[in-house]
Amino acid sequence: MERSDSMSESPRRRNGLLRDQVQLVKRKDTNRYEIVPFPEQLSFEKGFFVMIRAIQLLVQHNEGIVFVGVAGPSGAGKTVFTEKVLNFMPSVAVISMDNYNDASRIVDGNFDDPRLTDYDTLLENVHGLKEGRSVQVPIYDFKSSCRTGYRIVDVPSSRIVIIEGIYALSDKLRPILDLRVSVTGGVHFDLVKRVLRDIQRAGQEPEEIIHQISETVYPMYKAFIEPDLKTAHIRIINKFNPFSGFQNPMYILKSPRSLTPDQIKAALGEEQTEGNEETYDIYLLPPGEDPEACQSYLRMRNREGKYNLMFEEWVTDNPFIISPRITFEVSVRLLGGLMALGYTIAAILKRSSRVFSDGKATVKIDWLEQLSRRYIQVQGRDRLYVKLVAEQLGLDGSYIPRTYIEQIQLEKLMNDVMALPDDLKTKLSIDDELVSSPKEALSRVSADRRNKHMKSGLSHSYSTHGDKSMVKLDKLTDSNRRFGSRRTPEPPVINQVTVLVYSILVKL
Repeated sequence: MERSDSMSESPRRRNGLLRDQVQLVKRKDTNRYEIVPFPEQLSFEKGFFVMIRAIQLLVQHNEGIVFVGVAGPSGAGKTVFTEKVLNFMPSVAVISMDNYNDASRIVDGNFDDPRLTDYDTLLENVHGLKEGRSVQVPIYDFKSSCRTGYRIVDVPSSRIVIIEGIYALSDKLRPILDLRVSVTGGVHFDLVKRVLRDIQRAGQEPEEIIHQISETVYPMYKAFIEPDLKTAHIRIINKFNPFSGFQNPMYILKSPRSLTPDQIKAALGEEQTEGNEETYDIYLLPPGEDPEACQSYLRMRNREGKYNLMFEEWVTDNPFIISPRITFEVSVRLLGGLMALGYTIAAILKRSSRVFSDGKATVKIDWLEQLSRRYIQVQGRDRLYVKLVAEQLGLDGSYIPRTYIEQIQLEKLMNDVMALPDDLKTKLSIDDELVSSPKEALSRVSADRRNKHMKSGLSHSYSTHGDKSMVKLDKLTDSNRRFGSRRTPEPPVINQVTVLVYSILVKL
């Protein structure tokens, strides 16, 4: 076979155009070629371009079927990425590892257990295609959790087969693969995407999904998937924002001006209703985010004894604050699972509100206790109507196009909103004379509970080799059984603030 400019005897990457950086090198103990691994992560689009170029080179220089593995954690975008490749190269054959789930091996609904995959059938299919034969690939239905039939996959004319799944780069498949690709995203957006996907695909409840992620999916990822991804030739970081196409947002106009209830009632008309709300918002910072710049907080809200988990992303279109939001009703116990995923508490905000509504727009007089400030909020789904009501209230020229958490970030008031409201101190029997700061109060109240959690929690220091892996896996299975039997899951490591807030919410 003739040597080309894209082939290299040594894994030294040249500079220049991206296409020229894709180079082949001979694999050890075989006549086949693979690409020189890219040292840096690539964006979704650049990764797509590099993968296409790599496949083209491998088909040119390798005989027979070229097998490509695309792996990554749940919700990272593997399937979307693979479909993008398929749209560009329609003659490619795609095998999804999800279809090789063996329902008889499922333990407590843990679909991320590496032992769940029917590797015998998968490898039989792979070798069949490699030998030039059509194969019968199973079809798996997630709602019924069973194999429902088979489909015929012929040897593709392109000679390219993509194997896609969370374990597509496992040691059982790596010897077969000519190209290994990993797709990962951030924990926060992966969580949102996984929740939305499983609601649609498996009909699960949001809280059940998040419990499953914190109890099994994330530990499985750290123990078994993440080490495999380090072997990838191409590592893609998917920064797709699941909120970018979210419809039906809330339009909000906020002002520091003072209004009387009578002024608001006059603007809304005779059909308006009136009430009072007391809200506690716990702002959870996604892993790796800067608390002074983050715009993708996860919010846990307590109002009237009910708890809601709110995925939201704020957009400003001066003077409007636009809030695409996905909200699920949950129990307070979910907080521990989120902390296990790496979320940390950035702010605790108590808001007392007097609420007026005419059915199309809502006007709130908000009192923020820790900041000793009062604001007026006009909000609704109809942008023009919200603007009209605000104009009738005389708020023009006074709008603040920032959410409360953004205002706190701007004024560097995080310490103020970590201070405990007086009613919470009373509920927790905290004496001001006994502590010199909120931090010390948090420490004293939470120490015993924190130690308990740290002693009983799961360890994240997993190994992925030999018998140690299966010992860790058994522990995870035991943990998942606790969830299945409706016992409260205990997170691996909970910081002082988390335990305190958990005790607060339980008592509210």
